[in-house]
Amino acid sequence: MTYRKIDVSPADRPASVSPGSAPILQWIDVDNLVVDEAYQRDLRRANWLAIRKIAANFRWSMFSPVFVSPIEGGRFAIIDGQHRSHAAAMCGFSQVPCQVVHMTREEQAASFAAVNGVVTQVTPYHLLKAGIAAGEVWAVNAMAVASEAGCKLMTYYGTKDNKKPGQIYGVRGFLAVIEKRPRAAIVAALRHLREAEGYGDNADIWDASKLFPVVMALAERPAALSNPGFRAALELFDFWDMSDRDEQERQAAKRRGASFPVKSESLRAGVLEWIDKAFPARMALPEPMSRRDALARIGAMGVE
Repeated sequence: MTYRKIDVSPADRPASVSPGSAPILQWIDVDNLVVDEAYQRDLRRANWLAIRKIAANFRWSMFSPVFVSPIEGGRFAIIDGQHRSHAAAMCGFSQVPCQVVHMTREEQAASFAAVNGVVTQVTPYHLLKAGIAAGEVWAVNAMAVASEAGCKLMTYYGTKDNKKPGQIYGVRGFLAVIEKRPRAAIVAALRHLREAEGYGDNADIWDASKLFPVVMALAERPAALSNPGFRAALELFDFWDMSDRDEQERQAAKRRGASFPVKSESLRAGVLEWIDKAFPARMALPEPMSRRDALARIGAMGVE
């Protein structure tokens, strides 16, 4: 049997290290463990299934210490390990081994995001929630952009039946929009959608698959957005007809075996085409010359 030692190069050592408080390992009463709902995950059906599975196969050899931080009243906030803690309690254990690190509440939320960022069960909604609690710039900024436009960036997933206009779902998609378009243009685009008839009262257009291509297109034409007649024109624009035609063209291309762009790009292109027709902002280009006229001009210039 071969074992490998921990071997690192001195050349890789960081110039400076600020590790914070050193962890302490100790057994802690389950009754003293709490979950901070400001950044932790809600326990839904899938979570309880996972907890029961851990309990049914409980072994201390498979139980890594619960990561906690001391808080007031002699209690400890769970950073990582609430599934394991629930499973231990379910099995009748009154204590669990814990790794204790002293942290502020903001550091706890940031630690939760860092520890769970690569775990598949943690969704972008959980990371957004933790980022907000930790005061991280990307999360606070995303919430502020949505709020400035009269919208709400959601920190949980909603079903089709309970989604409402103005609610923005799809954290990654919204972050991509913020990265690629100017803030002022995004806010203006969302405001138009929030207040325009047929958009601000229609939850379907706020589905991420439709909302983000539309916002990307609108924010690409800030001059049109600032036009006093833009909202009225937007209300007359039949997005659904354009979307249906796009789908028909995609299906026709598919039958021919031809390639076609992803739907988000074709929807964005369709909205841009409408904007450019409704609000032409570019100077008209001269009519292209015929080949005869081009040859005549070249001859007049004495070019062989």
